[in-house]
Amino acid sequence: MRSISPLFEDTVIDCVATDREPSVQELFRVAERIWSDGAANRSAFRWGRLASGDTEKLLALRAAQIALCGSVLRHE
Repeated sequence: MRSISPLFEDTVIDCVATDREPSVQELFRVAERIWSDGAANRSAFRWGRLASGDTEKLLALRAAQIALCGSVLRHE
């Protein structure tokens, strides 16, 4: 499914609408978008230079997981 708004990644709409798990690449792409859109002075090019344990990167990844899955925990 595709988003009708430029504010939402197509991946977010597709994962929520079809109740599917995102791929690792999709998770990182959405996290990068959340991180770069989160502050006016952030460049998307800096995302790749953040350490894997950087607090801001981890928070962006958690936010992306919540956006894509609806919650952090999946109840089966």
